[in-house]
Amino acid sequence: MNVKWTFSNKQLPRLEYQYSIKGAVDYLGITFNYPEEKISGMKWLGRGPYHVWKNRLKGQQLGVWQKDYNNTITGESWNYPEFKGWHSQLYWVKLQTKEAPFTIYTNNDNLFLEMLQPQKPVGANNNYTSPPFPQGNIGFMHAISAIGTKFQPSEVMGPQSQKNMQLNYAPLSGMLWFDFR
Repeated sequence: MNVKWTFSNKQLPRLEYQYSIKGAVDYLGITFNYPEEKISGMKWLGRGPYHVWKNRLKGQQLGVWQKDYNNTITGESWNYPEFKGWHSQLYWVKLQTKEAPFTIYTNNDNLFLEMLQPQKPVGANNNYTSPPFPQGNIGFMHAISAIGTKFQPSEVMGPQSQKNMQLNYAPLSGMLWFDFR
């Protein structure tokens, strides 16, 4: 992985990254850690207002969306739309925090935002509806994981539910700008 930070006068701090993965993986991207207890909401330009999975992308509308923090566990609580999870076609996100809000911009097409990680339902007898997430809790992903059903894992749900692969091991790259003003 190659990472380059650029700091200069009168310009936003910029992060350029490039990486390559071999083999089948659940997700592709970069992540950061931010204390969940300090997050109070988010406003973003992308598809919304609901979160998505690799095999459940349809139905979201492009627009500017606002969500207050919630810890909705799908099927156990009913405070929708869920705050946590993958959000598609991100252009920018303003993270509202108890410290100070900040905005992250990207010029990448079809980038997914990981906003924290949904909790596994207590009553689930398997992990079919709790796909894996990366270690960080705020991520900018080129590919995300698929979800199964209560009775079937995602791997048997068809082509859109298969793991992600980089064809020809071509590097993936991205650029993010951070606005702390």
